[in-house]
Parts: sequence; C-alpha cells; structure tokens
Amino acid sequence: MTYDNALAYLEKLVNYERKPVEGYRTVFKLERVAAFLETIGNPQHRLRIVHVAGTKGKGSTSCFIAQILRQAGYRTGLYTSPHLQDIRERIRILDPHAAAEEHASFPGMILKNDFTRLLEDLTAPLELFGREAGRYGSLTFFEVLTAMALKYFADKKTEAVVLETGLGGRLDATNAASALLSVITPVSYDHEYILGRTLPEIAFEKAGIIKSSNVKTKDGLGICVSSLQMKEAAQVIRRRCGCEGAMLLEMGKDFCFKKLTDDLLSQNFFYKGIDGSSHFFDIRMLGEHQLINASVALAAVEALGLHGIRVPVEAMAQGLKTADWPGRLEMVSTRPFVILDGAHNRESAHRLAAFVEKEFDGFRKWLVFGASTDKDIKGLADLLGAMADRVILTKSRHPRAADPEKHLRGFFRKAPFLVTGSVEEAMDLLKKQMQPEEVAVVTGSLFVVGEARALWQR
Repeated sequence: MTYDNALAYLEKLVNYERKPVEGYRTVFKLERVAAFLETIGNPQHRLRIVHVAGTKGKGSTSCFIAQILRQAGYRTGLYTSPHLQDIRERIRILDPHAAAEEHASFPGMILKNDFTRLLEDLTAPLELFGREAGRYGSLTFFEVLTAMALKYFADKKTEAVVLETGLGGRLDATNAASALLSVITPVSYDHEYILGRTLPEIAFEKAGIIKSSNVKTKDGLGICVSSLQMKEAAQVIRRRCGCEGAMLLEMGKDFCFKKLTDDLLSQNFFYKGIDGSSHFFDIRMLGEHQLINASVALAAVEALGLHGIRVPVEAMAQGLKTADWPGRLEMVSTRPFVILDGAHNRESAHRLAAFVEKEFDGFRKWLVFGASTDKDIKGLADLLGAMADRVILTKSRHPRAADPEKHLRGFFRKAPFLVTGSVEEAMDLLKKQMQPEEVAVVTGSLFVVGEARALWQR
C-alpha cells in the first residue's frame, strides 16, 4: 500500500465531516468503535489519556496541555480534528527530545510511511470486522482514524495522550477510551441540528465524556476540569459529575486568571491554581479566549498530579509559550496585516470581530468569507460583515461549502462585496487590491482558512 492508496482507502469510508449527519443517535455507535478496538487488542487500555470536549477552544486547549506535558519530559500523543491542510496533522507525537521540530506548524506529525503502514496493518481486521459485525454497521472515516491514532500512540509507547473529541462527546469515537481526566471547554451553540436545539441538550452530549469508567484517583474519584460556562451548561456538567462520581474543578471557583498585558505577538496573564499557588505566564496565541483555554490547560495539568503525573511550573511556562494553533487568529502577514481564523459560529465570530476592532481601530478592513451550508450564515454575516469595509465572498473545495452566489451574498449588504468561485481566486483578488496599510481577515470556515493558508505559504 502506498500513501496515496491509504488516502484513497479512507476516502471510501462514510465521512460525516463531508456529508450531513442524519440520525445522529442511530449512526454514531460507541459500541461499534469499542468492538473494533477489542479486535485489535484494545490499544486504548495502554494509554494515559486526557479527554477534551466542548464547543470552542478544544483544539487550542488540547495543544496547550500536550505542549506542557512535552516540556515536562513526557512523550505525548495529540489527536485533533479536523485538519487544515494535511490529514497527518491529526495524529502527532510531541517528543521532548525532538527540538528540531519546535518551530514547525504541526510538530510531531505522523510520517507518511508510518501512516501508510498503520492503515495497512489494520486493513485485514477492518475487512473482517466489516463482514462479521453486521449489527454494528460499517466503521466511519473518523472512527477508523481514531482507532489508527490509539494504536499508533500505544505502539509508540507514548507516556501521555491528549484526545480531542470530533463531534459532541457522548457518542464520539474518542469516548470508547477511558481517561485520567475529562476537560470541558466552553459549551455554546453549534451543530444544533445534530446535538440539540437547546444549550442543556448540547451540554449533555459534551458532558458524556465524564463517565464512571474513567480512571479513578487513589481516593476513588474521576476528575473533570471545566472552563467558564453559561449557567445552563454548568448545571448539566455539575449534574453529570455528581451522577458519575467525578470531582469537578471549575474555572472561577477552583482556579482563575487575570489578563495583564497583550500586543500582536503575545499575551501575559496571572493564574491562580487549584492548589492556591499563583504564577505569571505568557502565551503566543492571540485573543482573550486563549487565556481561558490556557488557564483550563494549566488546571488540567495540575489535576494530573492527583494521578501522580507531576509537572513543574517551568514546564508549564515553556509549554504555554511554545504552543501554537494554526488557523486560529493566526497572523500570516504584517504588511499588509492578514489574519486567518476559522470562526464558524456566533461566539467565535464575536470574539474575532472584537479582536479586530480593538487591535485595528482606524484600519481599512477586508473580509474574505466562506462558510459551510450547515452553519448559521446569517449570524456570522451579521457579526463579521459589520466590521468590514470590503468583502470578498468565496467557497472552499469542501462538499459542504455554501455557494457564495446562492447562500452568502444576500447577507452582505452593508459593504461593497465581490463574489469568487474559489479561495485561490479570492486570495489573488485580495493580493491585487489590498494596500500595505490595510488589514484582511480570512474566516467563516476552517476549510477556507486551510486553503488560504496553503496558498499564502507558496
């Protein structure tokens, strides 16, 4: 099997990242994933896992945790989704001895040969499972990738693993594994047509990663670390922890932070931890929401101490400082200013608009916008369109991309706009018309951002 063969094999699987989910509670079957993992020796049982769910900040928080553990000397697996440019971004091992990769966009990314060999090893079990497990149905693209990641991390003898959920949490493939620690980042409205129309319904799905099968501390408790939450979501998380016998550590109650200074390169903040100690930290990621994510990551790492995983403050500081999450308030140019951000719901769009208005007050602003058909396009347009002086509407190559003529232009009336049929055309247009003293924001979809990033790197 070649690498291209491996990609072709995966492309044939049902992929709910590329097609609408119909019947979430019937097509997402955790028992199917668990049954397949058992056929390949339950690699997840050999791993010490931190499991991260939530609506916003999952990827950044996962990255912060993984980088801190790496700086503490732990060989750390990191599984995230979706990818920006290369599927191999999803499966990474952050090795404390691989200093040469520190400045790569996605350090520790699985090699093509390893990716191919891994899938090749799983092909026979996958085909046998498909023939014999009729009551479960076929494994999906994400389920197979999750099994690959767990096997890879186990085979490579990683000392810790950070798993980001794909969709929801309760029925997500990653939830087939038991964790040392559950982390819930801010829960808000997204994927309502799948997870539920109300905040409690969505929070119920996210909080599904808090479960009694998770690894207990010596005191017989599981652990959950929760970010700042809206009242209804917080109530669901507290109730879930109570039912599952988990210790709950909440931001604002058990740990907190205070922003100190920031510029276009870094942010500095004060953090008071779960043990009462306090420290000052710096991060390179931009936006005040990243201070929330960084603080949750610090609390999560502190909580791992209850499992005997000790992390010195110096490793926390260095891990936060080296953590990077491309495509999220990523500044790829400073003359002119070009910002890439995968904001795809109202909350993330509000944060992006607030950041741009604050940092670039007085600048002429361009908005390059493309979204998926299943997103709140009107909500995104209302928030992002209001800050723009010029708009370029576009679409990614993704099957769920909204047609700019049919689905986008009706929501952008306040500023002059242009319509393009591809991200490449949009970026070419931007480069030709944008002036050095202006700022451009490329957003609306991670798929648009991924394509724009690849084009800008040429």
